[in-house]
Amino acid sequence: MPTYLGVDLGTSGLRGVLLDDHLHQLASVALPYPGHPPENFTDSQTWLSGLEQLTRQLRLAHPRGWAALRAMSLDGTSGTLLLCNQRGQALGPALAYSDQRAVAEADWLQQQWPAGGVCLSPSSSLSKLLWLRLHHADFQQTRFVQHQADWVAAQLTGKGGIADRGNLLKIGLDPQTRAYPAALLRVLETWDIDPAILPHAVVEGSTLGRVQPQWAERLGMTTPVEVRAGCTDSVAAALAAGLNSPGKALTSLGSSLAFKFVHPTPLNTRGLYSHYLGDFCLPGAASNAGAGALLRIFQPEQMTDLEPALQPEYPTGQMLYPLLTTGERFPIRAPDWPGSALPAEANAHNFQALLEGLCYIEAWSYALMETAGGKICGHIRSVGGGTRNHAWMQMRSHVLNRPVEILHDADPARGAALLAASADLGGVAALEQADIPSGQMFYPENEAVERYAPQVQQFQEMFTRFST
Repeated sequence: MPTYLGVDLGTSGLRGVLLDDHLHQLASVALPYPGHPPENFTDSQTWLSGLEQLTRQLRLAHPRGWAALRAMSLDGTSGTLLLCNQRGQALGPALAYSDQRAVAEADWLQQQWPAGGVCLSPSSSLSKLLWLRLHHADFQQTRFVQHQADWVAAQLTGKGGIADRGNLLKIGLDPQTRAYPAALLRVLETWDIDPAILPHAVVEGSTLGRVQPQWAERLGMTTPVEVRAGCTDSVAAALAAGLNSPGKALTSLGSSLAFKFVHPTPLNTRGLYSHYLGDFCLPGAASNAGAGALLRIFQPEQMTDLEPALQPEYPTGQMLYPLLTTGERFPIRAPDWPGSALPAEANAHNFQALLEGLCYIEAWSYALMETAGGKICGHIRSVGGGTRNHAWMQMRSHVLNRPVEILHDADPARGAALLAASADLGGVAALEQADIPSGQMFYPENEAVERYAPQVQQFQEMFTRFST
């Protein structure tokens, strides 16, 4: 019975999941990075020492399953970038996924490569690479530029300069051809950057190599273990949520809102970009609206206390677009717009009005995705801290006019383990057989759907004018 390991390199720690060849979970472990994150997050050595601690706990949790380990895969934060020398060693701290220092470089890219899509933000890998070219004292020693997951994989295999195509989107890769476009090469030439430092792109789940003997000993691996190309954390979460066939969709309800669905072909319009996942694509978008804005008014315990007073079947009639900070990405593009003025009083009416605004943004986003050629089928899977508010979940169902499902076990580490197993099962499409734990369902009610429908239309008409 072969087993498969998935490792999620998160923002504050690691998670590991061990699956058997029937894709049943044998063990799950979560540990913080050694030291005191987030300060230590950019120190790549903490990723390795954390991996050693994680595997030690997994061995103890299921010794028999660990002894049968055949392959592993890793996911990591999208856009966390580091420079490496000829030996694959990091030439300093990584620039984190959220690092916004490359503002001037992003502005330059917007002028010189306006079709650059996801590469044009200050947090993109390409913007960071240009910043490093100007500011890193040892840049000329760079042999490879790597992201978090593929750098750790390279340490294990001893083979640097290889990465899955999803992690390379934000550095400018064309994921369909797995080649770097001519426009990107011209950018690098202008900045005197050798394109040879860019990783060779491979399909997620493909074999990168075997764990080297010295690392096998450190990780307690007693049989040869293949390292298979991983993915970004968001793609891993989508896999864990069961997004493995066209039409399935997932909303992440956190400080901000994120949307993904499976489609046969890529969809890349303004604010929308596509990962690849096996033979399918995973178009997605993100809004700067989310639960983070509500924390400007409500304490978490206040929101819990106010939930029973919400009336998800009856809209308040208010129109609020709650942004945490200035600027919106999707469903409208309004980089200098602060969003709606938020109500001052922390009462149930205002709480519901803000949640309604988030529902309208979600409905608008999925409508735009379908206008772009996508097709959403069935219910919307849901993850994130916002799923704890069941009144909000019922409200979403009414506004979307679809069932909404809460998933409590959509762990990115599980998605990475599924990816590691997929190569032996016939690819990502075969993961439909995976045992995805079903969650609580919320269903739309006809009368409530009819009450919300004009509200959704009014919301779009009111806020479209702010889009640039």
